[in-house]
Amino acid sequence: MYKMKNTLTILLLYFLTFSTFAYSQNPDSLKAKSFNITYSICDYFSLITANAYNINLGSEIYLKNKNSISFNLGLIKSTVPSGGGLLSISSLSTQGLKIQIERKHYFGIYKLFEPVILLFWTHIFQYKSQSLLNSGYYYSIQSAFQQTATKREGENYNQIHNPDDFYTVNRTVYRINLKIGYQCIKKHGLTIDNSIGLGAKYIYSNSKNFLITSNQ
Repeated sequence: MYKMKNTLTILLLYFLTFSTFAYSQNPDSLKAKSFNITYSICDYFSLITANAYNINLGSEIYLKNKNSISFNLGLIKSTVPSGGGLLSISSLSTQGLKIQIERKHYFGIYKLFEPVILLFWTHIFQYKSQSLLNSGYYYSIQSAFQQTATKREGENYNQIHNPDDFYTVNRTVYRINLKIGYQCIKKHGLTIDNSIGLGAKYIYSNSKNFLITSNQ
């Protein structure tokens, strides 16, 4: 499913993201947490309408001059077959892969802008953040690549109960986001990150065996 062109696309996203770094020559006096292990709760539930979950794990690596780069790798798996509904699609199974690369630049601003709590109530937990080079408010550019294969029932599946009457929908998604956020790093190491932004994405999909199934 994952062809050479998709590997090249991932590498291209990496170099495009990394090439946006701009370094200054002024030394920083604050310390930084050089390495963070991350997990995205939002990404875990991002495919819930397809009855699938993105089991992901990532890391943030501090570079210098208030710049960092983050990576996140997710395996997309479905739980049980879904009959579909108002907020979900009918599917037998879904599997895939999601890769994200993000570049952050921190402003060195640590005092919370309290009205933001009205939008993100989890912002409450970001009080008493450490003043580090990679904490506080930041802006970022994020690129992502996602590919999934969803097995769905054919038109005659429910009529003749043929387990072989199905087709596969292959979907590829490219996405880029611009975000503003606040990262809080507690003294015991817990990191909380909230962000908001705008983005664009391109989706390409095709169906395998759909015509054969619908002619049975």
